[in-house]
Amino acid sequence: MHPLYLFIILQVCLITCLFGCKPATSSNVCGMYLADYEQASEKLLLNSDGTYSQEVLVKKSQKLDKAKGTWTYDPKSGYVTFNENFLSVLDGFQQFNPGYAHPEKGLVGMPVENWFGNTSIGVSKGVVYERK
Repeated sequence: MHPLYLFIILQVCLITCLFGCKPATSSNVCGMYLADYEQASEKLLLNSDGTYSQEVLVKKSQKLDKAKGTWTYDPKSGYVTFNENFLSVLDGFQQFNPGYAHPEKGLVGMPVENWFGNTSIGVSKGVVYERK
């Protein structure tokens, strides 16, 4: 193989690994996800029937809150959308949201990415759910 072709192939592979890939279908997104940060830890289960369950454990008080709802995945955008009841523990400034147990009405959308075979939901700053 010509060295230039090999170089181009290696560059494409490197870029793909660095920037991640979007899962192709919602079945690639299903599973158990865990998030752990200073104030709380979370367990998020995305079921294949389009439902989810979420558990939030506040570390300081050991308070456990649970939520259930429905979710969808858009492979074009790479976003999962939680349609109701999602508990957003951190606010937009990554600070603890004391009212998280009373979710606001509306949708919550988060990016889904595959990095080196690992699937995660969320952004690098703040809450990132990693599939287990």
